[in-house]
Amino acid sequence: MKSKRNFLLMPVFLSLALFTACVTQPVGRVLQFDVQPIQGSVVPKVDHLYFILDASSSMSEPYAGQTKFEAARAIVAHFNQTMPDVDVQVALRGFGLSSTLSYRGTELFYGPRDYLRTGLAEGLDELTPAGGPSPLGKALRAAAGDLKERQGPVAVVIVSDGKDMGDEELEAAYHLAAQLAGRLCLYTVLVGADPEGKALLQKITVASACGRLTVADSLASGSAMAAFVQDVLLAARLADSDGDGVPDVDDRCPDTPHGAKVYASGCPVDSDGDGVDDYLDQCPGTPAGTKVYADGCPIPIATRSAEVTAAGTWIYRGIQFESNQAQLKPGSYAVLDEIAAGLLSQPKIVIEVQGHTDNTGDTDYNQALSERRAQAVARYLIDKGVPAERVVPRGYGLTSPVATNETAEGRARNRRVELKPIQ
Repeated sequence: MKSKRNFLLMPVFLSLALFTACVTQPVGRVLQFDVQPIQGSVVPKVDHLYFILDASSSMSEPYAGQTKFEAARAIVAHFNQTMPDVDVQVALRGFGLSSTLSYRGTELFYGPRDYLRTGLAEGLDELTPAGGPSPLGKALRAAAGDLKERQGPVAVVIVSDGKDMGDEELEAAYHLAAQLAGRLCLYTVLVGADPEGKALLQKITVASACGRLTVADSLASGSAMAAFVQDVLLAARLADSDGDGVPDVDDRCPDTPHGAKVYASGCPVDSDGDGVDDYLDQCPGTPAGTKVYADGCPIPIATRSAEVTAAGTWIYRGIQFESNQAQLKPGSYAVLDEIAAGLLSQPKIVIEVQGHTDNTGDTDYNQALSERRAQAVARYLIDKGVPAERVVPRGYGLTSPVATNETAEGRARNRRVELKPIQ
């Protein structure tokens, strides 16, 4: 009879075992979160950011495809991933905890110390078991000890389901607020939907001069978490009218074009120091001291033997040819060597070598002669090391006189070679 009874009760025991497993085992892992890091110019409104995370036994209950504890830990992790690198002191404290982790019921896992994203993440990884009672009051009193000697505004973020708590937690919250004398903002994040827990967390937020209750579900998106981080940690974003990353209050050049690189002052970068901002500079890397055009390209400098015209061309009277020929006279070599050295010292300049004649003789003949003479000068400069692509020979014949052709002196002036910088 006894064996039959046991046989009949066996399905009941199996059902209870399966139910218990469903309650105590995690249902899943943290869902994918689209982090939206806060970037740009930000200013923290607090000097201390203190997280208190519930790791009591009620946090092992299922919640939104995971356990409450996993959801709570994810909220702090997402806050850490979203917040910018700012100069604040950060701490992470857990309460409840498995007896294998802490017999005291509350433990510091990070800080208080200067904020380091990887350090906070490592501390959060250590806070894994969920078990034990819910001594949030003990955690708040421990936080009061951690913050006793600290100066400046403090934000405390409590992530909990609010269950199994009461007057002790409220008293501890008011004690902390009194100790910090108007410097405390208490933020609570409710994990789950326990009405009594929600009511308690709401009362805790009222203990401080600022802060609010937030439901964990409302922080599921990256944008929502970014707004939460902004609310808890940061002052209102400073205006940056030109979008260069420098707030208007610090921007000495408030109308910088979009995309231009700027210094910390907000003024455009001029990497080569030529007075032309990088975003306008068509010739970056100009040697120091070089005079440049508005586009940042060097202004060509004529060598000492040049006669510079109003049009910006360089006339060299010392370049001479055999009569009616394109053969250079030896007396021209010194001037041509001077020109070659000048061009080699200005490696970005391209010149047009212009041949000109007077009006003596046939027009076609003069045109051809001017072309040959220009080519002769170009060849000489190329032989001296000037790259061929920087020397462009061109004959103008008798079409561009600079003096009258009615006198011998005028015709002599018209028979010339000019160099014209074209780039």
